[in-house]
Amino acid sequence: MAKEESTSSSVSTNSSIDDENYYQLLEAFKETHKEAYRLTLLSIQYKSKNNWMENRVKILEEELNNSKSYFENLEMVYQNSFCKCDSTSCENCESLQKKVHYLMKNVDKLSKGKSNFETVFGKSGLGFNPQSKNQ
Repeated sequence: MAKEESTSSSVSTNSSIDDENYYQLLEAFKETHKEAYRLTLLSIQYKSKNNWMENRVKILEEELNNSKSYFENLEMVYQNSFCKCDSTSCENCESLQKKVHYLMKNVDKLSKGKSNFETVFGKSGLGFNPQSKNQ
């Protein structure tokens, strides 16, 4: 009879240890799952930001190229235009000089913006590699 009581108590002890281990594992799993979900949400958020920034960079590069070509066209017009006035200060010349100054300032800003972007993110961009999608 004493033998039955000792086996019964050892079984209940093993059972309580198994239950304790189960609940510890369950709690660890819940914490891990919660952290994985949080990281998934962060990943989605950063991918969205990355896509927005890549699109913004493309738009800014197009704007820079358009401004450069517009500036070159105005510069050619300015160089080829001759003032037919006799006065020392012509309104047309002043207007053209203001436009050239304005355009040079904008092209300089856009060029600095691109170089600042490359300084921050490097020539590789924001981590997006279009070749990796194709493979």
